[in-house]
Amino acid sequence: MELQLMKPKNETLAKYMEGYYFLNKERRSQDIEYLTFPNNYAIISISQNVEFGFNGSQIKAIESTNGKFSSNLICHYKKPIKVSIQGQLNEITFYFKPLGLNAFLVRPLKEYIMNSSSDFLPYENYETSMISILQEKDPEKRIEMIEEFWMSKYVGFNHSYLADLLSDVMMDLDVLLEHHAAKYKTSRQTINKLFDLHLCKSPSDFRKIQRFRETLIQSVDKKTLTELSYDHLFYDQSHLIKDFKSLTGFTPKKFFEKVYSEGKVKWLFL
Repeated sequence: MELQLMKPKNETLAKYMEGYYFLNKERRSQDIEYLTFPNNYAIISISQNVEFGFNGSQIKAIESTNGKFSSNLICHYKKPIKVSIQGQLNEITFYFKPLGLNAFLVRPLKEYIMNSSSDFLPYENYETSMISILQEKDPEKRIEMIEEFWMSKYVGFNHSYLADLLSDVMMDLDVLLEHHAAKYKTSRQTINKLFDLHLCKSPSDFRKIQRFRETLIQSVDKKTLTELSYDHLFYDQSHLIKDFKSLTGFTPKKFFEKVYSEGKVKWLFL
C-alpha cells in the first residue's frame, strides 16, 4: 500500500483545507484493516470500481468491476469506525478544516448529509471531474487538477461571527457557551443551531473531540495521564478516561499501548 499526504499549495485553499492524501493499494497486496477515530474535519473520500458496505461502525471497501464512482462525506461520527480494504483501491481523501467545506458549498453543510452512506455529489461536473483526477497518473498534474477544481468552486464563508466564535472555542475549550453567547450578542440555542448546521455536531461534541485530538498530539511527549488531563482542560483523570472510552472504545492506557510502539505510531489515524 502506498499513502501520499499533501498540503494544499494554493494559499486560499490552504485556509480551508487541511490537506489530502492518495491511497493506492495493489490487488496482490495484503488486505488492510484499521480504525479511524472522531475528528472535527469534514472528510470526503472518492474512488472508483469499489463496492462499499456500511454496517453500523464498520466500512468495507471491496474491489469491483462495476465502474461505479463513489464519493462519501463524513463529518458527524462520534464512535470509532473500523475500515477494511480488500483488493485494489485507488482513493483520494480530502480533509477540510472545521467550517472549511462550507466555503465551497452553496448550502450549509448539514443539507448535504442525508445518511452515513449517501453519495456526496455537490456539483453537476463533480463526478466527471473527480474521475479524471482519479485516472490521472502524473502526480504533479493530479495535484494541479485537484486544486484547480476546488478553487473553481470557492464561494467563501461569510457568516457574520461564526468563524470568530469557533476560533474562540478552539482557543479555550473550557469557556462556557454562555460566555460566547454574550460576547456575540446571541443565545446558546442559536450557537447550537449554527454548529449543527455548519459543522454537523454540537458545541459539546466539538469540544470533546478537540480535547481528544490535542491530547493525541501532546501524548507523543509521554506525559502522565494527570499531566494530559490538566493540559487539555479535562476536569480530572476520570473525565479523560470517560472521553477516551467514548471516542476510541479503550481506556487511555490501553489506547496508547496499542497506538505507540517504540515511539512510532503503528495505527493509521484519519
